[in-house]
Amino acid sequence: MKRCNIAAAALTAALALAPAVLATGHEVYVKYGEGMNAIPWWPNPTLPSIRCQMLYDSSYINYAGTVTEFQLEKSDANSAEFYNVKFYLCHTNLSALTANFAQNYGGNTPTMVASFATYEVPAVEGPYPIPMAETFAYNNVDNLLFEVTWESSDKTNIMCRVKNGSAANHRCFAWDYQAEAGTPDIIAYNALIVFDKYAGVVPASLGRIKTLYR
Repeated sequence: MKRCNIAAAALTAALALAPAVLATGHEVYVKYGEGMNAIPWWPNPTLPSIRCQMLYDSSYINYAGTVTEFQLEKSDANSAEFYNVKFYLCHTNLSALTANFAQNYGGNTPTMVASFATYEVPAVEGPYPIPMAETFAYNNVDNLLFEVTWESSDKTNIMCRVKNGSAANHRCFAWDYQAEAGTPDIIAYNALIVFDKYAGVVPASLGRIKTLYR
């Protein structure tokens, strides 16, 4: 009887933990438009690397939490490889991007959320997750800045879903991954932002519970 009571207590504790550990998260689809643009996944034959910043308005996100997935949206099903790729997230108080990449951080320090020697854009149409090694705590007071840099590629174009004409500069890019200044314009990128999504702990807990009943 004592063994059964211990097992029951363990089951109760694990089930209480499960919703937090296996949280499906909160998804925010930021949709600016139905246009198409190949930047940042457009290898220029003469200028083979890129640095690109994208601005997301807090009013479109309307949620504060820990970003565990960030997904750009593709308008094609092509796949491509890019090399020495880095992804960043950062708060910014700017409502329009300037030509100065550092100034666009709004005095904040960007978080490198992922880095790859080789990064493959998957062969799917629609939103696709960028595997994040670090999470990002977003406050929904500031706007959100997403940045990608890559040094070289396999020369395949990838098209993203965008609005080709937002009210303010929502993109700044340069054909040099180490550039300090770029070209700001009114292209705004769609994105699926996933908050507070975790997985992987509960199965081990349930396995422990199973042993208690043997």
